[in-house]
Amino acid sequence: MSLIPALSQRFSLKQFSSQKVSDEDINGMTEAARLSVSAFGLQPYRLIVIDDRDTLNALAAHTFGQTQLPSCSHLFIFANETEITDKTVDAYFDRIYSQTSAEAGSQAGYADYIKSYYAGQTPEQKVQVAQQQAFIALGSLIAEGALRGVDTCPMTGFSPAGINKALGLTERGLNACVICAAGYRLEDAVVPEKVRVPADEFTLRGLAAV
Repeated sequence: MSLIPALSQRFSLKQFSSQKVSDEDINGMTEAARLSVSAFGLQPYRLIVIDDRDTLNALAAHTFGQTQLPSCSHLFIFANETEITDKTVDAYFDRIYSQTSAEAGSQAGYADYIKSYYAGQTPEQKVQVAQQQAFIALGSLIAEGALRGVDTCPMTGFSPAGINKALGLTERGLNACVICAAGYRLEDAVVPEKVRVPADEFTLRGLAAV
């Protein structure tokens, strides 16, 4: 199945209908995010799903008057871990040993390599990496939603500090880095014509190293 028809029809909604997205579709979208590409497989982020109307309305106060949260069915919050440490790496290899046939300790050398890689980065660089990985997962979630006919609107226009405080994320070592409202378009919604860089300008072929 090609994503292209679904992506051709999707656009970022500002106002959603009152129709609720099914648990099946929400679970499918969260699973797409969970299975998404992640550097070294570490997944230094978590996904928070909000569908309680009172909570959505409260969080809307931190989105500068935008209309998505008061009307959407669900809100996805991608929250990066505020630190990538040896514990982050150890947790990943614990998963490898528990979820695969790999013998415990058999990949210790690789684990040490990842630890040394992050040891050479500043705290700011580590946070940037975690946020970049979260954005990749966001793309997977949006694509899965498009295939399922669920409309979305990714948003960076919000106060991370406000959402962190409202949901107690800082105490969990997390920081809201991007959010995505989900639901369905209004019946009379007009699908805007999609405007993108032309294909022959977007994709550069035949380049050679100099």
